[in-house]
Amino acid sequence: MARYKLICSYDGYNYMGFQIQNALPTIELEINKAFYKLCNEEVKIYPSGRTDRYVHAVGQVFHVDLKSNIPPLGVQKGLNSFLPKDIYIKNCELVNDDFHARFSAIQKEYRYYINTKEYNPLTLRYMPYIPNLDIDRMREGVLLLIGTHDFKGFASASIDPRKSTIKTIFDIQIIPFEDHLEFRFIGDGFLKYQIRRMMGILVEIGKHHFEPSKISEILESKNPCDSKYILDGCGLYLFQVKYQCYSKGITLLEDRNESI
Repeated sequence: MARYKLICSYDGYNYMGFQIQNALPTIELEINKAFYKLCNEEVKIYPSGRTDRYVHAVGQVFHVDLKSNIPPLGVQKGLNSFLPKDIYIKNCELVNDDFHARFSAIQKEYRYYINTKEYNPLTLRYMPYIPNLDIDRMREGVLLLIGTHDFKGFASASIDPRKSTIKTIFDIQIIPFEDHLEFRFIGDGFLKYQIRRMMGILVEIGKHHFEPSKISEILESKNPCDSKYILDGCGLYLFQVKYQCYSKGITLLEDRNESI
């Protein structure tokens, strides 16, 4: 058995998320089918995280163990020949057996995009249209999210109660462009719906519906009902995942932008 680390990008709009859900269209289902065509074997995919319905990825990471002795470049090219055009394997390499796409991750970066200037039906699958936002007020709210907190109030109410809801956000940036806003969230990990709920509250703050202190209130209450403003998944992108353990036989801090 050999362990492979793969990086993939995908347009999530036509899928019900990453994780297999019976016969529903998902990213994992399509990758599994491609592996079966390539290797003639059933594989188990271990992703860095499971993106939700409509959420996109520039750099989703997953690992698999294969019985077939196929060079990494052959795996990459072979999978791409069988995958639909909205899913693409960007990189494949052999890694140590103790590498795990989820548990070895030390940092994740998500980005959220909002069209702020003019309604555009051609971009609705990739960024929601929300004009007239007060960026300065949103930046005040962002400062309250950075750090180590119990983010239960920003998580899905359906998450496993045994799972820790304490996460660390290292940085959040709001970058204005001519026709859209880019939000960058960098942390050690994120809970289900956490970023979309944080974005929902930030947008309400930007609309002057809440004061920036609303962030502190939700962190203190730990009640998901207080963050019911959930933005669409289509504006969210899994951008980058970083690891301590990298190529097979090498251990170092992976600190390069892998075009993800």
